[in-house]
Amino acid sequence: MKQNTNLAFLIIFFVCLAGSACGKKKDSATGQETAQNVGIATVASEPIERRIDITGTLAAWEEATVSIEVDGRLTEMRVDLGDQVKKGDVLCRITPVEYEWKKTQAEADLMKAEEDFKRAQKLHTDNVMAKEQMDENLRKLNVARATADLARKKLDDTVLRAPFDGAVGKRLVNPGEYVRAGSAAFYLVRLQPIKFKGDVPERYAGDVHKDDHVLAYTDAGRDYPFPGAIERVGPSVASDSRSFPIEASIDNSEGKIKPGSFARVSILTQKVDSMLTVPETAVTAFAGTSRVFVAKDGKAVERPIEIAGKIHDRVMVAKGVKQGDQVVTTGIELLTDGKAITIRENK
Repeated sequence: MKQNTNLAFLIIFFVCLAGSACGKKKDSATGQETAQNVGIATVASEPIERRIDITGTLAAWEEATVSIEVDGRLTEMRVDLGDQVKKGDVLCRITPVEYEWKKTQAEADLMKAEEDFKRAQKLHTDNVMAKEQMDENLRKLNVARATADLARKKLDDTVLRAPFDGAVGKRLVNPGEYVRAGSAAFYLVRLQPIKFKGDVPERYAGDVHKDDHVLAYTDAGRDYPFPGAIERVGPSVASDSRSFPIEASIDNSEGKIKPGSFARVSILTQKVDSMLTVPETAVTAFAGTSRVFVAKDGKAVERPIEIAGKIHDRVMVAKGVKQGDQVVTTGIELLTDGKAITIRENK
């Protein structure tokens, strides 16, 4: 039993001796520890943005099928497919002659009804006309007013105007055509801003809010993104996709984006003006504690760090290093605290 114990002790001793030798290689000529050649990077302080990337489609912010409101023949067509229009611009006209005549007649009838009512009022005041007769004249006056107002509106409706700023997506009528009230004439779309519609994974439900800034990337602008903001956030998560819908307004002032296009949108969920970061390759973990090695006076100094998150290929550090520190990025698996190092030159 004693022999087995001694044997085990000797094995442990030689393993430890070998490990020590491997961890601290010495130069055969000088007997000094061999320095480990490493690469380094500088601890940087930089603004940090957390973003969520999703895909979706672009649609017109507003769209409407504009219809003719009176019967008549189209005598003038002011716009066509693709034309830009402003709110109130004339799109087309119906022959107005018939409606002008009806307006003139209605206004003449109104004038007569007003005179009849004034006469009836005077006669009633002089006790010559009964109140019932005066009330009948008042009724006729009200009818004449309504008829005149309707005639004026009908004349105005011979001119079809754009209800908002936009573009003509479709022309559905032709010059010279006789159309009925209610006939669709134009399909208009509002393209500034343009609407992005997409779905956000459920796990980001607490991160996405109305007014969050977004950047949209499309085939129409591969070299630069289009800015925008979230306008609406869906209140519930779909059971099949485990996601919720959002709508965002995207700047299309240059008119480069067309409805129906595919887009990738990057949602800004958090912005930090200044945060210390190190390359991901500089961070290692031991016994559940994250650490880096700082190059100082020709040695690798171990520093425990507190990680605040990760962005792309860099780790955000809350505690443990300061701006300007040089951290080891290569060969860290061979380092121990205090080990001699040499800095690899960048070529």
